[in-house]
Amino acid sequence: MITTILLAAALIAAAPQDFGPPGDGLGLAERPVVSSPLAPSTAPAGGSRPIEPRVPGAAAALAAGGAIVALSVRQSRRRDDEPFYVVVHGNGGSADDFTALLDHMDVDDDRVAAFDYRLAEPGRSSTEVSRSVHTDVVAIALDRFLRDTAKRHRNIYAIHHSKGAAAGVVMIADLDDGTRPPIDGYRGAALLDPPIAALPLGPLQRLGRPIPLIADNGGFNPVRCADDGCRDIRERLGKDAGVEVVAIRNPDAEITNFTDEPDGLRVYDLDDDGRPSAWAYAWNPYAFVKRVFEAHSSVLRHPTVAECIVDEATEPGSCDWKGSGRHRRPLWGRGNGKTLVR
Repeated sequence: MITTILLAAALIAAAPQDFGPPGDGLGLAERPVVSSPLAPSTAPAGGSRPIEPRVPGAAAALAAGGAIVALSVRQSRRRDDEPFYVVVHGNGGSADDFTALLDHMDVDDDRVAAFDYRLAEPGRSSTEVSRSVHTDVVAIALDRFLRDTAKRHRNIYAIHHSKGAAAGVVMIADLDDGTRPPIDGYRGAALLDPPIAALPLGPLQRLGRPIPLIADNGGFNPVRCADDGCRDIRERLGKDAGVEVVAIRNPDAEITNFTDEPDGLRVYDLDDDGRPSAWAYAWNPYAFVKRVFEAHSSVLRHPTVAECIVDEATEPGSCDWKGSGRHRRPLWGRGNGKTLVR
């Protein structure tokens, strides 16, 4: 049944859609996010934003990497202890995906920087590269970007969506393991509807590459093995690195996040639009994919998510999710999130 639905969804996704641009990108633009002149935000076809210039070859793109980092972060005129936000978009998305969320947060443009996926791999745009680059490669580039940002700002909070959240988990796990040294000033991270599931759902979260409207985890694997054994990198994520992490997901998406219970990971469920889960539309592949997309992107629009992030950035661990504590049992395992019910 599931296989049939997903195959049908692939056929639907290959046809023209009327509910948004491909991938995790939402086309929420008009509020610009601080970004490098070498890496302008993308917009859906027909939008008002300029077309991105073509980077002349892989060598030139790699050579420009340092310049992108240097130019992507503006020196703030305010005190360094105020939160500075780094946004990391998902598969096929752009910095514009965070427009509504940042508006709800009332964040000034000079307090935000957007990670550019071309720091991980050469390409014409951050959107283009995000569709194919492996999560582990993104994590290395994101680590460099945050370290460069930390040279200018002392209170950094990262906001990750979808595949960008999977890359964030890998990067923070490296800090936990001591693979890389701590990042001075990097205090917290919000993982928004992260595709970081274990078995059996995890492998299916690679479907975002052939089916653009469904999240892609970029090859994320929650299990990491070393000489002393294997562990789930989601457990106690950020604790050893001194990074306070919160995951906010919409269980109605069903296949774009995770449903198990990693020990020590704070998880909140956003189920606040009054609509059923994606599986309620299983009889209609078009409606199924559309519902997955809507639920997956809802975390980027909701004012309660914005309020939680502002609280976390101001004082890590302080978000008080006003929920009922109840949650429905998801298809893929046991849910552990505190559910928002208004």
